Amino acid sequence: MSPRKFWTTCCLAAAAIAATASPAQASLVDRGNGMIYDTVSNLTWLKNADSQGLMTWDVAVSWADQLSHGGFSDWRLPGVSPVNGLSLNLAYSEDGSTDGGINQTGLNSELGHLFYTSLGNQAATGVTQSGPFEALQNYVYWTGTESPYDPEEALHFFTIFGEQGSSLKVNEYHAMAVRVGDVPEPATLMLLLLGLGAVALTSRRGKTGEQA
Repeated sequence: MSPRKFWTTCCLAAAAIAATASPAQASLVDRGNGMIYDTVSNLTWLKNADSQGLMTWDVAVSWADQLSHGGFSDWRLPGVSPVNGLSLNLAYSEDGSTDGGINQTGLNSELGHLFYTSLGNQAATGVTQSGPFEALQNYVYWTGTESPYDPEEALHFFTIFGEQGSSLKVNEYHAMAVRVGDVPEPATLMLLLLGLGAVALTSRRGKTGEQA
């Protein structure tokens, strides 16, 4: 088999593996090695949703920033960007029209989108759907976004109520790590690496034969 045909075969097999990988819930795909990929938000989450226990905001930010897992070191706490595209508004709302309150289902709230849209939870009912995640707590999780009103506060997401708001950074809450982008499944990655190695070996043998 020629190197080109071999490489094409490897790519088709990898695509087949990816196509047969069934999401654990909605858009969430377990990539193995303790990582969950959301195909809608293009975010990869650490599967263990409570690997460090309760932490202040500063400790949580430092933990996520220094985390190295799965060959990646660009982990962070989930963020919140303004739903209006201009500035954060933490006034309470129940329809997601502001950045405070419940039903923060949009991609602007990474934890809100995960909780409501990807996992399928509802406001005021707690974590009834945890999908492929481990140890997803019915309590408060830190985001990496500071409050626009008070430098001593940062935004949180309260899974019991599905509520997004602001808390003092000295409070101790849970934390989840997230990064932008996908990660190849172990089986797919191994197949691609084997394909690359075989192509390189075939190419080297071809050059050796020409020299002879």
